Amino acid sequence: MKTLLMAVDRQASMAEKIIKTTLQEASAHQAEVVIICCVAADDLYGNQPIEIDTAESGSLSLNALDNQNSAEQILRYALNPFAEAGIPARGLICSGDPAATIVEQADRLSASMIIMGRRHLSSFNRILKGSVSAAVIEKAHCPVLVDVTNESLSPL
Repeated sequence: MKTLLMAVDRQASMAEKIIKTTLQEASAHQAEVVIICCVAADDLYGNQPIEIDTAESGSLSLNALDNQNSAEQILRYALNPFAEAGIPARGLICSGDPAATIVEQADRLSASMIIMGRRHLSSFNRILKGSVSAAVIEKAHCPVLVDVTNESLSPL
């Protein structure tokens, strides 16, 4: 079975679009999905990825106590549509540089595709902060699907 790696951030700003795109790709390719959310190394209790396999229905609560809990909330929320669609999915909370961690996990999982969004940073912020999606495209050993649409999304 093919594996798709879906990358989300804790802000949930792109979650709905990326979930929809990944659902379509997973259905079309009869693939399982691994959803990854990266946190800083000092935000993860322990140094191993944390697996999340239980979906949570309902609205997303954005009042987490710390970054790890925030990542867990977004992963449980993102897993729900896959559970409802009968698509095998699980989540991973990983620590480290987001781009390097996404590529590392894609390689470890032999992912057939990475699916992620982009934040539409200004030129100044792109220079200052760097672009995770550009770094993933540059380093990945599999195709990367980046949703580049700039539609306003309703809050989760």
